[in-house]
Amino acid sequence: MADSSWLQWAHLLATTATGMSIVMIAQTANSYWTAYKVAPQEVASLIHALEFSLEESECYDRDVSRVQRLEDKIRLNRMLREIRRVGDDMRDELGRLVLEEGSTTLRTSSRLMWASKRAQLEERMKRLDALRMRFVMVYLGIITTVAEKQPPPPPPPPPPPMPRQQPDKTAYTTPTKPSAKKSFDEFPRQTPARRLTTQAIGHNEHVETPQRSGWAGVVQELQASPRMRERHASIEKLMETPSP
Repeated sequence: MADSSWLQWAHLLATTATGMSIVMIAQTANSYWTAYKVAPQEVASLIHALEFSLEESECYDRDVSRVQRLEDKIRLNRMLREIRRVGDDMRDELGRLVLEEGSTTLRTSSRLMWASKRAQLEERMKRLDALRMRFVMVYLGIITTVAEKQPPPPPPPPPPPMPRQQPDKTAYTTPTKPSAKKSFDEFPRQTPARRLTTQAIGHNEHVETPQRSGWAGVVQELQASPRMRERHASIEKLMETPSP
């Protein structure tokens, strides 16, 4: 009875182990099959990212040349060499997986084992990105430190004053005072005012009496007028005539 129970347990364990092995093999085969299908797209993405990182690292030499301090320049050059070494190793690894250099077509064996190769390449790509990020952070720290030590730039000079607009001298002329030495002959001559004579009131008779100036002469001329004498005579005649 004891042997039969042990045999049952052994058979159960063997069946369980076989089932678990089959499940694990199926999962592994599924992952390899999935990796086999997406291998061309993934290797193209890795090659593109690697080329971009190496091209960007080529520009770091210009950034390092701007650093003045010798210790900082040595430190940056060491980090830059590490970036390029990791990038070259990854490029060589990808070159062994593809059929031709510069192409994205994987070999058959490399494509079948892409699930295992992919993890290694992704780990190297992460390390390369970390080195590049570290280089950028160190470089920015050095530039910031140097900028803080330098004195601030002087303020810009004030803008020049705007030129004043000169008035147009031809727009107007200053009036001049008349000269006091001007000759009286330059003034226009005025005709003398007409004197009041007997002709002004309608008399054409010639008056023999000499003319006088002013109102006295005018009164005298009126009294000597024949018409005024006639009026006086008519008035006196009317006064002498008795009333009926």
